[in-house]
Amino acid sequence: MAFAAILGPLLYAGLVTFQLGAWSRAQWWLYDILTLRRHFYADIVKPLSPDARKTLVAAGSGTLFGLDGGAVTRATGETVLNFGMHAGLDIDLLLAQLDGFVDANDRVVMPLEFEHYSRTAVTDLSAETFLAFLYPYADAIPFTRLARLAAAAHPLNVLDGVGNRIGEILGTRPSPARPLATLLDDWKAARASGAPDDDHAPYDYSTMNAHGDKELMLQTPKDAEADMRAATTPAQPIVTPYAAGALADARKVVEAKGASLILTWPVIVEDDSGTIFTPEYWQRLIDLARAADAAGSPIHCDPIGAIVPVQYRYDTPYHVNWKGALVYSAGFAACLPQIDSQAFDWKSADAAALAARAKSRIAELKRPPDPLIFGYERNIRLLQTLNDAVLAAHAATGSYPDELPAVDPDIPVVEKGAGLFLPWYKTDGTDYKLVAEDPHDCFAVSEGWAPMIDPTRPVEGGCTYGFWTPGAADW
Repeated sequence: MAFAAILGPLLYAGLVTFQLGAWSRAQWWLYDILTLRRHFYADIVKPLSPDARKTLVAAGSGTLFGLDGGAVTRATGETVLNFGMHAGLDIDLLLAQLDGFVDANDRVVMPLEFEHYSRTAVTDLSAETFLAFLYPYADAIPFTRLARLAAAAHPLNVLDGVGNRIGEILGTRPSPARPLATLLDDWKAARASGAPDDDHAPYDYSTMNAHGDKELMLQTPKDAEADMRAATTPAQPIVTPYAAGALADARKVVEAKGASLILTWPVIVEDDSGTIFTPEYWQRLIDLARAADAAGSPIHCDPIGAIVPVQYRYDTPYHVNWKGALVYSAGFAACLPQIDSQAFDWKSADAAALAARAKSRIAELKRPPDPLIFGYERNIRLLQTLNDAVLAAHAATGSYPDELPAVDPDIPVVEKGAGLFLPWYKTDGTDYKLVAEDPHDCFAVSEGWAPMIDPTRPVEGGCTYGFWTPGAADW
C-alpha cells in the first residue's frame, strides 16, 4: 500500500512532465504572440544602456489589444514593452512571461482587468496554458503558486496531453507550436501583403507590428454587437484573499529584481447605455481602489485617462481596435512619467464628479483625434469642420450661407482605400442640412454619433449622416 501511495504520484508526475508542451486546450495563438514578441523585444532592449529604465506592461487581452507601447515610447521617451496576454491567466503567469526582461530600476505596470481582483482560485486556462507553453518560465513563479498551478491541472487534460504527445511522436498529431523562424517568415509575409487571408485572423500575430503591438484596423463584427452592451465594471469591487496573495507574491518577485510593481486602470470602454456617466459606476471603482490600497497594492493614475469611446471597441468590452489603443495609450503616457507617485486618491474622489468628467472626456473625443485611422473618422471631422463654419456664418449674419465655406478635404487617414464622401448641403437661409452618404462604416458612426444618422435619406448597404436644423430634418 505504501509503495502504491508513492508510485502513483510519481507516475502522475512523470506523465505531467512527459506531456509538457503538447497540444492541449490552451489558446495557441497566444504562444505565437509571445514567441514573436520576445524576439522583437530582445532587439529593442539590446542597444539600451544598462541603467536605462524600461516600463514592462503585463495584464490580460485588454492590454494586448488596448496598449500601443510604441506610441507610449514615442510620447514619453521611455522604452515601453507590451506583454498583455489574456485575462483568464493568473497574475503569476502574466508576470512569468517577462522573465529575462526585468532589470533593476525597471517598472512593471499592470492594468489588470477587474476580474483579477475578485478571483478566488487558479483558473483552468492558467493550468492549461502553463502545461502547454508557459512552463519554461516556472523558475519565475513562487513555489507556492507553482504548486497551486500543478494541483489545478485536471487529470483528464493531462491524459489528453499525453495522447497528443504520443501523436506528435508518431506523426499523427502535429504540434501547433511553430519555431520562431517559421513564425517570423510568415509574419513578414502577412505584414507585406497588407490584407488578411484565410490563414490569419484578428487574434493572431498578423495584426502585430515590429514593436509587439497589435494594429487592429477593424470595426465591431456584427456577430459580437449584442455581447458588448455593458461596460467593464467590477462585478464585486473587492480584493479577495487569493488576489491579495497573488499581488503580494508578484510584488516580491518584481522587487527581488530591483524593479517596482505598479497597478493601474485597464481600458474602460464607453458602453451603449451610458453606464460610465453614472456616479454608481465610479463609486464601484472608488470602492475597488480602496480595497486594493488596503491589500497593499494601490491603483495608480486618473481612471478618466483610461476611457475609450464606444466606436473604437472591437469584439468584447475590453478589446479595442488600433485607434482605441492610441486613445488609451495617450492617457497611459500622460500618467507614466510620474506614475510612481500618482496613486489614485480614492479618499478624496467624488463619484458624481468622476461621472461628469467621463462625460466631458467622451464629448471631447467625439471630434476624432489624430491620427485618423478610419475613413469615417475623416468624414466626421470634415462634416464637423464644415458645420462649425456654417454655424459661425449664421452667428455673424443671421442666416445660413448659400454655399459651403471652402475647406481642404485632404485630411490624412491611415486606412487604405477609404473613400471621402463629399457632403450634400442645402439651405433656405432659415434652415439647413449638411450630410454625407457612406456605404461602409455606418455601424461605427451609429455607435459613436447616433444623433448624426439621417433617417430620411437611407443608402443601400450604408447610411447618411451629418447635421441639420429641425426645420430641415425631412429634406
